[in-house]
Amino acid sequence: MGGKRKKLSVWQRASIVFAAIIFALSAALITTNFFIPVKYLSAYCVVKNKNTAGVMRVSFVDVGYGDCTIIEFPDGKTALIDAGNGTRSCNIKVLKALNGFGIKTIDYLICTSVRKERCGGLSDIIKYKKVNKVYAPYCPVTYINDEFRKFSETVSDSGLAVEYCEYGNGFSGNDYKLYFLSPSNHLVEDGEYDKFLNNPTTENMYNASAVIWLEYGETGVLLTGDIGQAVTYKLCEKYLTGFEINGEYINVSKCKIMKVPRSGSKNEYGVKLYETFRPQTAVLSVGKNGLGLPSLNAIADAQNFVGDNFYRTDADGTVTITVKKTSYSVKKEKK
Repeated sequence: MGGKRKKLSVWQRASIVFAAIIFALSAALITTNFFIPVKYLSAYCVVKNKNTAGVMRVSFVDVGYGDCTIIEFPDGKTALIDAGNGTRSCNIKVLKALNGFGIKTIDYLICTSVRKERCGGLSDIIKYKKVNKVYAPYCPVTYINDEFRKFSETVSDSGLAVEYCEYGNGFSGNDYKLYFLSPSNHLVEDGEYDKFLNNPTTENMYNASAVIWLEYGETGVLLTGDIGQAVTYKLCEKYLTGFEINGEYINVSKCKIMKVPRSGSKNEYGVKLYETFRPQTAVLSVGKNGLGLPSLNAIADAQNFVGDNFYRTDADGTVTITVKKTSYSVKKEKK
């Protein structure tokens, strides 16, 4: 008969347990990093708040000085419009919002502008979320900035179907629609894209950003991008009455919600947008910046038309609008 086994000391047992824990954690991190990057792990530790069927939910995510809008359509499809400037903290906010809504697949990923505050975070979103289709600016010169170049390369490498953000493009579903009102088609001479590519000034870049009409039931949402005076007057003159896109009638009198353009930059033409589209609610996406935004006149313009129904992400956090067929309600993250 063999001798009795020597019992392990307390220290030895503790060492074995510690080594096992380290091994398990290492294996978990390796596995997790294969599917979820460790740097974004906190964005996946969220409480789920899924949308209700038959309801459209529009969330203006607080990404600081930048833009990000998540749309959950009543049939379960989703859209992501922009994703902030691409910093780690900003990407965590976007991923956290997507995960909180239980969104694994983005049916429509929309990049409205070559500006880094809009396109910066989209590259990583494409890497860590399933994306079915992309809408992007027409800009063959992808080295406009590092963020847009990275986004363009990621889209190209992914092999995703891409359409341009331009008048007439978009999609519709059961009683909802999303269409681009501006820029003009990229082949239009002296259109917004043509002006920007031939003379890439800041103003031309802003005017080449996408303007989007979103509608469900009796509620229309106007997402104004970074447009300046030229495009504002063009929109207000063209869309003063109803019009058709791809055989679908767009009635601007349904406009209930408007996103304030250019993070609330100072302008003398913003009033014309309110007078034309006459929204009941205005949302401003803005954060810390060295540009003095939002300007006092942009705030005054909004409040003069919508009163207390004016929301800003720097003060209210993420602003979520729940749209039913005949009504809508607004909820802000911060009390």
